[in-house]
Amino acid sequence: MELYIRLEKPFEWVRVDGRKVEAFGEVAALAEYPINDEYELVGVVSGEWVTAHRVELPAKSRKQFQAALPYALEETLSEDIEQLIFNCPEWRPGAPCVVYVTSRLKMQEWQSLANEAALPVSRLIPDYALLPLHEAADCMLVQQADRFLSFDKTNFGVSLDLDFLDSWVREMPMDCTIAVSDKALTEELIDSHADRDFRHWPIGNKMAHWMEQTSVRDLDIWSDSYRPAVSTLAWRSFSLPAGIAAAAVLLVLLFDTYRYFSLHQEVRSIDQAMQKLVLETFPEIDAVQRDNELAIMQQALARRGGPQQELGINHLLAEISRVLRQQNVSLTELVYRDGQLVINCSLNDFSQVDEIRRQLNARPRISANLEASSSNDGQITASYVVSHS
Repeated sequence: MELYIRLEKPFEWVRVDGRKVEAFGEVAALAEYPINDEYELVGVVSGEWVTAHRVELPAKSRKQFQAALPYALEETLSEDIEQLIFNCPEWRPGAPCVVYVTSRLKMQEWQSLANEAALPVSRLIPDYALLPLHEAADCMLVQQADRFLSFDKTNFGVSLDLDFLDSWVREMPMDCTIAVSDKALTEELIDSHADRDFRHWPIGNKMAHWMEQTSVRDLDIWSDSYRPAVSTLAWRSFSLPAGIAAAAVLLVLLFDTYRYFSLHQEVRSIDQAMQKLVLETFPEIDAVQRDNELAIMQQALARRGGPQQELGINHLLAEISRVLRQQNVSLTELVYRDGQLVINCSLNDFSQVDEIRRQLNARPRISANLEASSSNDGQITASYVVSHS
């Protein structure tokens, strides 16, 4: 089982078993990733720092190829070749290949991040290498924040700014079919490059969305001298203390649960005794209408609501129902606590995870945050925290 983790923000993670996405999510810091000894950790870094180059050299051995490679690319690189690392995962004698170039400083930075967070990252890949490829297209283009990621069938990837998008399109072969994830971007590219073939393929802009559509690639750009000096054995050394701590926490929870139900039963006995005493002392109280507690509570809440009553739970429920109805998704659980609604939804596809959050935040005086999302046997679920802004 593999766990794909970003070494830089946003700290996304995706757990993959074979070709199946088991779970995914996002954490606040590197040290919070849900790892254990069973997972092979694969680090994902921004393709902005990993440039790809197509190279063909008449070398008979990999050693000859690696020796000549820096000088063959020297004129195309802006940095001193002594400060760069060259990696060619799929070299074959006399055949063209893709070479990935990274600065030594950036590689040292990723190594330090993994070591400081005790993450035994065994492989390192650029984010564009996770993009899926449509069977009817030669290349995939995805917009992610202010950057564009591309990956093609020759394993050539690129991360570029908006200013370079038109230049990139013009450099693509005329017979190249480009799949584009964003509909508006697809229409814009068709208008500005009518002689090119663009196809809209909505796959989302998160790692989990991409990996649901593609098989795992064995790409690795780690240089052996920079691979993190952390092994899974380091985690085993913490297993005994962690087990003891977990057992202690469990005992405390069991004791607190026992005390809660004991006190609950005691309070219930007192309430029954008080009710009996009141009925014996004031028999006329039986004339009061019973089984109307809900209406009494609603009236009390309305009186307390004052002019801001429209911002109560009813307003939240109305806005949420509109969004869920538009997205054609079902609500599986709803919890109201401390002025916030926690809703669990069953979704149709991964693209709805961010779309529902976006639409909720677009509603008047509504604030929504994604709390968690997961995929289990093809069933996609997401949890949101909704409150008044």
